Amino acid sequence: MKTLLQDIRYAWRQLRKAPGFTATAVITLALGIGANTAIFTLVHEILMKSLPVADAKGLYRVGDTVDCCVEGGYEDDWTIFSYPLYQYLQANTPEFQTLAASQTNRPNLSVRREGDKAADSFSGELVSGNFFSTLGVGPSAGRLIAPNDDQAGAAPVAVMSYRAWQNKYGLDRAVIGSHFTINGIGMTLIGVAPPGFFGDRLESDPPDFWMPIAQEPAFNRENSMLHATTTNWLYLIGRLRPGSNVEQVSTHMTAELQQYLHQPENQNHYSKLDDIPKQIIRISPGSGGVNFMEEQAKQGLLFLLAISSAILLIACANVANLLLARGTALKQRTSLLLAMGASRGRIIRARLTESVMLAVMGGSAGLLLAYYASRGMVAMAFRGAQYVPLSTAPSWPILGFTFAVALLTGIIFGVAPAWIASKSDPAEALRGASRSTRDSSTLPQKSLVVLQAALSLALLTIAGLVTQSLRNLQGQDYGFAREGRLLVMISPDSAGYTAERLPGLYQQIEDRFQHAPGVLHASLSLYTAQQGNNWGEGVWVPGHQRVPGESSSWDRVSTQYFEAIGTPVLRGRRLPGKRYRNFAARGRGE
Repeated sequence: MKTLLQDIRYAWRQLRKAPGFTATAVITLALGIGANTAIFTLVHEILMKSLPVADAKGLYRVGDTVDCCVEGGYEDDWTIFSYPLYQYLQANTPEFQTLAASQTNRPNLSVRREGDKAADSFSGELVSGNFFSTLGVGPSAGRLIAPNDDQAGAAPVAVMSYRAWQNKYGLDRAVIGSHFTINGIGMTLIGVAPPGFFGDRLESDPPDFWMPIAQEPAFNRENSMLHATTTNWLYLIGRLRPGSNVEQVSTHMTAELQQYLHQPENQNHYSKLDDIPKQIIRISPGSGGVNFMEEQAKQGLLFLLAISSAILLIACANVANLLLARGTALKQRTSLLLAMGASRGRIIRARLTESVMLAVMGGSAGLLLAYYASRGMVAMAFRGAQYVPLSTAPSWPILGFTFAVALLTGIIFGVAPAWIASKSDPAEALRGASRSTRDSSTLPQKSLVVLQAALSLALLTIAGLVTQSLRNLQGQDYGFAREGRLLVMISPDSAGYTAERLPGLYQQIEDRFQHAPGVLHASLSLYTAQQGNNWGEGVWVPGHQRVPGESSSWDRVSTQYFEAIGTPVLRGRRLPGKRYRNFAARGRGE
């Protein structure tokens, strides 16, 4: 231990004597280690971290993919379910100790506390009565939704997220038990979820309010999906009983699903009975919940991690070259130490200590760089999001990763220079500095230069290809004009509009936009062209035979839709006059 402290003090003195070399090496390592730490921070948060609930490893999802948001008919590999099917599986799968359901999409909510003049916009989610108990979370204040709250005729209640409670109401406990109006529905706020809890999935702008599924008809009114047997709109997550085999549970649930689909009232009119044997359910680990981010970002993050690893190798080669050059300059001193009796092992240890100290200093600077870099990447990836439940602050796994990378880096770029330094000839100290001798570091230096050039060329090639791909995407013709278009999202149901009032509202909105200064065309649509989304279900032509199992995608739009998005109609004619009854079927427009 005493020798190690001596090596550390000696290394520190040597680094202080060469501030230019030390600063260059630390900055180079900070860039390499910081890039790796920044990417690993996101990898840890998105791909490795569990939900902030009790015993997250004991959770299992019913399904192994991510679908959104409402599907009709058969899915082959089932991931989302109707409410009657959820109840059926819950009652006929005793292997699950508890099985909870949650809404796939996140509706916008207009929330006003009793006594407040204006309403605020929040996001919400409908969940089953056992949702919080299944996940294993307790209330921060008040109580959470219980099975008795999720029954027909139960008093409307809601639970608020801790973040909304803190940001909007300043942790005021007086809100517990207060009366709220949510989308025109009177509710009692019964409690607040614990800090850090964002639900059963990792995505931007998680729910601010949770309400029981039994209240769904009050929100969707005539478009209610609660009792629809062929409309799938729920994720399922639960806890298996001790000793249950996942594969056997999957087989059992698949058999129950197929039996359920054989019942005539549970069959969609465009689905085929021959397809029922193809329908399966897979049980998958649910510690990460329904992780949209993992499915969307996994390949990209692993690619970035590989790129950052190559950058770190280049940084190591740079620093190793610096150490070799510095070793050449200090060769006379090293020879003198060997002549005075220092062992080659002590020389190697001293040089490695110096390298590790440089790596630790670079890692410390890289950790600070990684914090801001990861924050910047999250801000760019989720541009426009009000809140993303990803922590970029250093945690123990991140600190451990950074320390391990720094230690490994110090060893990697320090071994060769230390070994070469230990090979110095003690006789050189007697010959004098003016005598020229063969430099044994030339070959390693040339090898490192070749490695740097090869890796740099590979990275430049990849960067060029990625840049060209982005340019191609930016100039891609999507069939609609992008310049001079303004998107406005409206949600009449959050303001309590019924289906009977929607046609008049839509007519008024479109008329006002069309007469606004500078507006050439205005149109309503269920989905915008820029969203890349649409509605899909069976479509057929009257008088023609229906083809079971086939479905089509479509969008509801008003008269001037194609003019508004800049897409000409090549054949036929434009859409007929204004008719808004179809929009009323979904209660939403854009």
